[in-house]
Amino acid sequence: MTVITDRRGMSPDPIRDPGTDRVRTGDAARFYAGLVALSVLLVFGTLSVLAVLPMIMPGHTSASITSGSMMPTLRVGDVVVAVDHDGAPIEQDTIVVYEDPRKHDLVTHRVVGVNPDGSYTTKGDMNGNVDANPVSDANIRGKAQWIVPFVGLPRVWVAQGQWVWIVLMIAATALSIWLSRFAFDARYDPWRSDASTAATAVEVPA
Repeated sequence: MTVITDRRGMSPDPIRDPGTDRVRTGDAARFYAGLVALSVLLVFGTLSVLAVLPMIMPGHTSASITSGSMMPTLRVGDVVVAVDHDGAPIEQDTIVVYEDPRKHDLVTHRVVGVNPDGSYTTKGDMNGNVDANPVSDANIRGKAQWIVPFVGLPRVWVAQGQWVWIVLMIAATALSIWLSRFAFDARYDPWRSDASTAATAVEVPA
């Protein structure tokens, strides 16, 4: 009696080493690369959600850091999430997000003084001088509560016209998505005994 192996539906590239029950080294490398890519996507995706979600939550504001004026506490590309202070007095040394009425942009600086009229003197930690104009309470969007690192970098690159970094980011994201598929394919998983599709044995009369 002869046993014929039916290989229809199987990958054209054998996954296992001949005569063994192990996934080949190259295929295992694809699996681990897929795991790394999937982890990167999950981390960046989670951070992005944490940075964007406050924009639709009442009383919350998120602002991207586009300069090094608050180094080393805040770095370029960080996103600061601020919570509305509801008109309560803000203590000195508090980091706040406020709207600059001249530029109609959000600024994240530290309160270094409280003025008699209720306005605040602010300053970037790395700046030698305080900000030129006091900040009124009405222009303060909130007090900084937490930092989401790195996810504001794409906005910084777009604002500064650094298109090479934008292209590299898109390429890296596309590559990560492509690689992540190997993490879901059991044929490449070296920890599973059924990593490849089992061949169907068909018996025919001798």
